Amino acid sequence: MEWEYLGILLAGLTSLTVYFFKIPVEFPAPSDSKEKREIRFDILRGFAMIGIVMIHIHSYFQFFHPNDNLVIQSTLFLSNLSRFSVPLFILTSAIFLKKKSRYWNSKLYHLILPYFAFSVLGYFIKYKDHSVYEFVYFFFFGKVFTPFYFVPLLLQFYLVFYFMNSIFLRESWKQWILFFSFFINFVSNLGFFDPYLPKDYHSISIFNYLFFFVLGLSIGTSKPTKTNPKPEPNFILFVYLLLVLVMIYVFSFSFQIDFKNHHLFYPIFIMIFVWNHLFGLSPKIKNTINYIGNNSLYIFLLHPFIIHFMHSIDPYTFGGPIVGYLFTLLLNVGIPILTSFIIQRGKILYQSRRYS
Repeated sequence: MEWEYLGILLAGLTSLTVYFFKIPVEFPAPSDSKEKREIRFDILRGFAMIGIVMIHIHSYFQFFHPNDNLVIQSTLFLSNLSRFSVPLFILTSAIFLKKKSRYWNSKLYHLILPYFAFSVLGYFIKYKDHSVYEFVYFFFFGKVFTPFYFVPLLLQFYLVFYFMNSIFLRESWKQWILFFSFFINFVSNLGFFDPYLPKDYHSISIFNYLFFFVLGLSIGTSKPTKTNPKPEPNFILFVYLLLVLVMIYVFSFSFQIDFKNHHLFYPIFIMIFVWNHLFGLSPKIKNTINYIGNNSLYIFLLHPFIIHFMHSIDPYTFGGPIVGYLFTLLLNVGIPILTSFIIQRGKILYQSRRYS
């Protein structure tokens, strides 16, 4: 329950402050243009993807230096700070989800087949004894590499939407479905479903993230609001962000608690905070994070291989704990993004030569 305390406190304080002080807060909504995609969702995905890598870097440092308390507590702080990542990634994945005539084609070619190929490769690299049964088990539960659990989790949501989209998108039921999904998600976070679900299913349980998926669908059908391209900084939200940092610092350094991925309130607070202040970032930073968000699948599939091979190298050899951390982050984000860039440029050159 401790990972929810922070979010519950934030939700209560934020709601009261917004209500009594009439603070204008813009809630995320799709672009009002059918041809223009709202890039802030992709920027959120970019931040989430970087956060997921930071979570795994903590395990990497802990593997080599479990007794270096200051370093491990610092990497734990950054890991806990990043625990908004998986819920936000699921939310943004649901926003533009539509049931089209070739619904499964894009999922097959852009997600399932790459996941299968990298699972096969990872299985033969990481494990010595091989069996078809073990691979099938690892494949369906996302256990070849730890981050791979996200793909079976996401595919379950795609299945649920495929069969129940008419219910999710019914306008008159939207608020009730949101409330029901929140209740199910909260009860799941408290562990009430754990005794009734297979133990292997816990890590890919859709009940832990149901609210974010439903909220993403709800945002995807909401009407856009008029945006101010240069909103004034919101002092209250910045104060709450400072409160977040202080509380996560206490949990990480004093209690050394490793948060879970499935918060409820904390990711929503981060989403609204970032959403209302994204225009304050420089264009270069926004474009970079946007590119990472658009090419996040490459990081999902390649980053586990990179961090796996790096477990044979002490991170301190890269220049100490601080430089080692930054270098590790750069490698695990940069190599997949560079791979994405090379592949996309190759496709463009191939098509231009083909039609020239």
